[in-house]
Amino acid sequence: MGGSGTCPRCDDAVRAPNIWHSSATCAVHGEVVPLQPAHAADAEHLAWIARHSEVPVWLPWPLPDGWLVTGTRCVRDERHEAQAVVVAVSGPHHGPPGVSPVADLLLVSEKPGIGLGAHLAGRDDVDPGEGLVAGPPAVRLHAGGAATPLWPVPAEGDRAVLVGEARAVWLWALLWPAAAGVTLLDDLELVDLRDPDHALDVPCGALSPRLRWGTTAAPARS
Repeated sequence: MGGSGTCPRCDDAVRAPNIWHSSATCAVHGEVVPLQPAHAADAEHLAWIARHSEVPVWLPWPLPDGWLVTGTRCVRDERHEAQAVVVAVSGPHHGPPGVSPVADLLLVSEKPGIGLGAHLAGRDDVDPGEGLVAGPPAVRLHAGGAATPLWPVPAEGDRAVLVGEARAVWLWALLWPAAAGVTLLDDLELVDLRDPDHALDVPCGALSPRLRWGTTAAPARS
């Protein structure tokens, strides 16, 4: 988890700390805790992330049939434990003809002010903009045993984006294809891998291309 990483708000390269700046620095957004590269998931890595995170490490559990954990990214450096964590899960989706049979879900847990979820949603805000978390929610899932409403976020392309709050930090959910959104998320159970009673035998798969973003639009699946 070393290296200078990139800016969580724009994914541009950051300058490493130096005698003038104690943190990594983005030319546009100033001092930031950097976003680290994508990492394939396995039991050892998930346990490491859970030990070194200040935010929940959310995982749908039980996973939908046929789904796998397909990687992580986190916002951290040598001076900070994880300020944001992205967990990717992927699996079969029975959508209409012409829609990809594989669905992808990114769960982003982040402290206020980090800006990663908003960046992935294609927004210029640091946190959900005024008016997003208002009105009737699109879905209600359960995070750490608590009912957690999520509100829709306008998004371009074939994806659904929702946001809410769980355990006093932001929870973003990004899904491809968009048709998988409400059906998959409604009443989903999320567990926090930091909790000591969640030492799970988690099935893991190859690294999701959705974690290899360089712009606000994640790569498409073939």
